[in-house]
Amino acid sequence: MPVATAIQTLQELVSREAPGSPVAMYLTGSYCDGGLRPESDLDILLITRAPLQTGERRVLVEHLLRCSGRRATLQPGRPIELISLVQDDIKPWRYPAMRDFLYGEWRRADYEAGVLPRRETDPNLPVLITSARQHSSVLMGPPLVELTDPVPREHLTQSMFDALPSLLDGLVGDERNVLLTLARILFSLRTGLIAPKDVAAADICSSLASAHADIVDLAARAYRGEARDDWTELHSEAAATATALTDRIHAFRA
Repeated sequence: MPVATAIQTLQELVSREAPGSPVAMYLTGSYCDGGLRPESDLDILLITRAPLQTGERRVLVEHLLRCSGRRATLQPGRPIELISLVQDDIKPWRYPAMRDFLYGEWRRADYEAGVLPRRETDPNLPVLITSARQHSSVLMGPPLVELTDPVPREHLTQSMFDALPSLLDGLVGDERNVLLTLARILFSLRTGLIAPKDVAAADICSSLASAHADIVDLAARAYRGEARDDWTELHSEAAATATALTDRIHAFRA
């Protein structure tokens, strides 16, 4: 499914079903910051007045199962990551922050088994909101800066440390994304900036041991569609690189 069609059909669904009484919807991520890479998700952020009801969650999941990613049941296309936040959960800002809904292709098996996304705290939200306040495209509603507060620097930093355990737990089977996310965390802690994953990876590679730099570079090239990254024979190398990056990240706690 073409990107424009995927966006349009999701907009139409949100307008028709009005899950959570929508306030705004945005394109975020690489679509708005450097352009979509061949292997990047189409990131969409929905802001609602109320938490989604069970039926509304099911409607969104069923739609996305049909049109998101290579395993879409109706028309395969680019993977879609849809995050929904309740307006009162994010303004005034506080941390930890609450996420109301998340659809991502890495959870497809759960969704196909009938599991629905639930409300839960999400340490990734400070990075998401900070990045989206700088780079987003309005699909519906006012600019995001009108609906969100700036995230304090200390919350942004703390969230990166808080995200590490669950991120590392997901390394096997999601090596590329985990390694590039670790690279971006390290880049952000060092520079105070949030960059696209492959840009962050290129920046930090020069400071890594060559074996680890080669693994991060492979992940970045695959993200750009310049290489194939088959991790079945690289489990130990990916784990060692993740450990090296994590050690560098923890050094910023001092």
